[in-house]
Amino acid sequence: MEQMPVYIIAERRRGRITQETHELLGFARAVGEGQMPVVLLPGKDSAESAGELADKTGCSTVALSGDHLEFYNGPAYSEAVMEFLRGMTTGWVCLAHTSMGYDLAPRLAVQLEASCVTAVDAAGDGWLGRPVYSGRFREEIAPQTPVVVVTVLPGAFQAPASGAVLDGRHKIIEVREGEAASKTIGVAESLHRDSRLKDAEVIVAGGRGIGKKENVALLEELAAVFPRSAVGASRSACDLGWFQHRQQIGTTGLSVSPKLYIACGISGAFQHVSGIRGAQSIVAINTDPHASIFQSAHYCIREDLVTFIPILIEELKR
Repeated sequence: MEQMPVYIIAERRRGRITQETHELLGFARAVGEGQMPVVLLPGKDSAESAGELADKTGCSTVALSGDHLEFYNGPAYSEAVMEFLRGMTTGWVCLAHTSMGYDLAPRLAVQLEASCVTAVDAAGDGWLGRPVYSGRFREEIAPQTPVVVVTVLPGAFQAPASGAVLDGRHKIIEVREGEAASKTIGVAESLHRDSRLKDAEVIVAGGRGIGKKENVALLEELAAVFPRSAVGASRSACDLGWFQHRQQIGTTGLSVSPKLYIACGISGAFQHVSGIRGAQSIVAINTDPHASIFQSAHYCIREDLVTFIPILIEELKR
């Protein structure tokens, strides 16, 4: 495929460039054949962050600055980005597969008349790979349009080492506020974040496959065997009311990186797996031999957790 320019739409959280944005630089290497991407950073007072990113990575950065961009708003952000990309005829536009990314990506794709490929976790010469059908299968896509908008799963690509190049250029574009049907007036920090999950060396997590709420006690008993442990859950198990939403792990919850992650009755949808890519070792317990989680696990146990976990606890206590 002909070499195409690469543009990254960066995100900030609490005033800092997100880890997912740095990982997009790794994706850019995979599709950009070594060329440096241009990073666009929309937001209020984004110039300083854009300059720091340029100095740290060597990339050219563009601060799309405006007071109305303090918080993410789909129409406002898409208009700000299009201020720079309007007239684009070829290239990659890359976003993290976050709540902002998967809202903004299709907006940009429509305006750019581009392909839109979401939840990508692999890339090669002219193709993109992603999980489909809750991770049971994989799909490879060869986009045919000259402009391609992509969202990349967090943790799928490694962020390049920092400090190697320090000659990036950056500029500022002041974006005027246009007419919008809605306006974001603030963002509140979620109360369901559990710091114990972030600090835990061992996480025991449950999904819908644990069967019933009463079986949560088994997971808690197993976690108690280990020091610095915590109990987490998949989104579906939280939605059933079996766990607190602060325990949710995955795209819409926390991303964790324990030494040991024990997945109990979790199917392995990519939304959950993307949150555990940092785990050093993954053990999956599931009765379904075709469960997608087995593709991500280092150790796979096909057994009813109600049978297996008490035996495991007994052995660990010896």
